[in-house]
Amino acid sequence: MTLREELERFRHRVGVPAVVGALVTADSLAIDAVGVTRRGGDEPVSVDDQWHIGSCAKSVTAALYARLVEQGSASWGTPLPELFPDLTDRIHSGWTDRSIDDVLHCRSGMRANLSLRAMRAGWSDDRPLTEQRTDAVVAGLAEAPGPKGKFVYSNLGYITAGAAIDRLAGVPYESALEREIIAPLGISSLGFGPPDRIWGHGPRLQLGGLCLFRGRPADPGRPRSDNPAVLSSAGTLHVGVGDWARFFRLFMTGGGGLLESSSIEHLLRVPEGKGQPMSMGWSRASFDGASFGVQGSNARWVATGLLDESRERASLVVTNDGRTSVLMRSVGLARRLWAAY
Repeated sequence: MTLREELERFRHRVGVPAVVGALVTADSLAIDAVGVTRRGGDEPVSVDDQWHIGSCAKSVTAALYARLVEQGSASWGTPLPELFPDLTDRIHSGWTDRSIDDVLHCRSGMRANLSLRAMRAGWSDDRPLTEQRTDAVVAGLAEAPGPKGKFVYSNLGYITAGAAIDRLAGVPYESALEREIIAPLGISSLGFGPPDRIWGHGPRLQLGGLCLFRGRPADPGRPRSDNPAVLSSAGTLHVGVGDWARFFRLFMTGGGGLLESSSIEHLLRVPEGKGQPMSMGWSRASFDGASFGVQGSNARWVATGLLDESRERASLVVTNDGRTSVLMRSVGLARRLWAAY
């Protein structure tokens, strides 16, 4: 079965409008895309399109922090209050023994998300993102932390990491990302928010984090077609899959000349403790043949990337359908891609 046939079979069995898939090695890329830009339409997608990768952005944010460490602008293990000297009088004393590493591992005791009120306000907030991130940090760090070492998947934690990068890099997170990661890798398709051409599709029914039944297309011109922009360092990236492969190759080539191999190992190291075995933006794969994976969804898109045990192959899958069932079944498709091609 060819790559296109595999993608077409997934598209029809799962009922997604479109899906793109890629098999990546250090020096090759097989990629294809099938389907249409929105359910009910007839405009085909292509391999050159941009796709929303959701929380897969967390691994990018962690890599950016590693780049700043190598340049001497940042350090691993820095206690959180030291990263925000301008906010010391607004940070609860309980955060003194929590570090940036704890945040990037989602084991700092930070709650999972912004408040519902802050999320709703974020869609219409037109202030600079540095100011919005600072407000989010204050909201998170003004309260006592939860238990140290307990795993809580935290978007707020990665917003906090973005706010730390604002300060350490001397420029906003988005500009630092362009300067330190995107431009050096030759990535030209990355942006923030929903891509213009392909529409995401939310569920017909959402119960908490459970997204059920096929829903309508989400107009990318409407703010609520994605999470608020303040979540950029946690998960609002879109990118062409060929360019996403360039980032993945950092972890297949010992840093690819952009990061040192010791930084790659630090980013992938899983700390001890109960809960999900998550490193810095990556999760340890729980099945034979794969080592680490990333996955993201904003309830309108689903993205999955897998790295095999030898770190010689990776598979990437993105679809413009955010149902929970798609999230789970895309892992199976990603596994088939790197196992078969």
